[in-house]
Amino acid sequence: MFNEPGKSFEEGLEPIQERLRQVFDALEISIYQAAKDLGENSSKFYNILNGRAKPSYDTIMRLLEQYPQVRADFLLRGQKPVLDEPEQNGRIIELEVRYMDLPFVPTRFYASFIETYIEGISMAQMETYRVPVHMVGNHKEPVVIEVSGNSMTPQLANGAKVLAILVDPNNWEYQSGGIYAVIYRDFFVVKRIKDNELLTKQRLTLHSDNPNGGSVTVPLKDIRGIWKIVRVIDSPVE
Repeated sequence: MFNEPGKSFEEGLEPIQERLRQVFDALEISIYQAAKDLGENSSKFYNILNGRAKPSYDTIMRLLEQYPQVRADFLLRGQKPVLDEPEQNGRIIELEVRYMDLPFVPTRFYASFIETYIEGISMAQMETYRVPVHMVGNHKEPVVIEVSGNSMTPQLANGAKVLAILVDPNNWEYQSGGIYAVIYRDFFVVKRIKDNELLTKQRLTLHSDNPNGGSVTVPLKDIRGIWKIVRVIDSPVE
């Protein structure tokens, strides 16, 4: 079934990318989250699911170790079910998942969100997005933002839903390395902060992960708000 460690994993009757897609769907996790859990680059999984690459022996083994509920018989031979059913004393136990509704900023409402935030209007009237409580954790006043465009691929695909928390303006100058949603002038963008020169030159440079996306340098006086992206809630498969 396997080649030697480090070599490509041979497909079964059903393409391995289809089996992996079913595994991620059953686990209710995004490609980004799976890659993060396994210590892999998310672009590797995008290539696998798009049929441009095959998972290695080590990747398959780490996935089975990381998610013990995934049945090896399904991943290796396509024999369903995808996940082991939780049982106790011969009875299936249904695990209760709690959800909470968070303010949601879809791409079509970017402009109205800018206006709402700048004018200090309550977010209570905003559209909401239902998120499992365990994904929110202890973050204060989180919002869900829909990513627009492909400037942050492969980390964030167009249409990805991300959890974001507002950064206190007193801490803006200390933000670096992560991905942020930023309102400046009349723009609302999701970019990576690499060059934070707010303390020295009163400017912030926002970068795209996609080389074709470019970068933009924003003066401090134009910045209206900054949110730190803390995790991916949902992401489409490209």
